[in-house]
Amino acid sequence: MGILTRLIAEAARRAAEDPEIRSKAIGVAEEAARRARPKLENAGRHIMDSTRETSAEGSFTDDPLGYAQRLKRRLLPPEQS
Repeated sequence: MGILTRLIAEAARRAAEDPEIRSKAIGVAEEAARRARPKLENAGRHIMDSTRETSAEGSFTDDPLGYAQRLKRRLLPPEQS
């Protein structure tokens, strides 16, 4: 292991042992989760709605490739050239 790798590993170990740093890291993680939650829930709803609409147009088992293409068109915006 190189000296830089050892220094980084030692710094991470010391930071993990420090209760103040751990507490701050927990706070940052909780805030990030709080901010991300609405966007993740909205994305989940979009995926479920798109899947239902695509299934209404045709079964996956009847035409897997066509189903995948229709679902992709619904989920992803067209690529800009």
